[in-house]
Amino acid sequence: MDKRVFKHRGEFALRQVGNESILVPIRNRVGDLDSVYVFTPVAARIWSLLDGRDNDSVVDTICREYDVDAEVAHRDLSELLGSLEAADLIGEVGRVGE
Repeated sequence: MDKRVFKHRGEFALRQVGNESILVPIRNRVGDLDSVYVFTPVAARIWSLLDGRDNDSVVDTICREYDVDAEVAHRDLSELLGSLEAADLIGEVGRVGE
């Protein structure tokens, strides 16, 4: 069980451009092209779910919407969260039940 909760750090806008989702900072680093991120559709959906839900809830939603195995979804979510944390785009804010 993964009851960690993550939230966005800073202010970002996620925009759909053609078939891609692009995450752009709306303050501070707005002109810095190294601060612009292109997300897959699943990564964009996960980004939208990082609103105070625990990781198990995010995985449940992804499994339901994308017909993926829970073990695979947990592994992929963990990898994505690690990348987002390393880029300082998200931070862990606690755990459900604590």
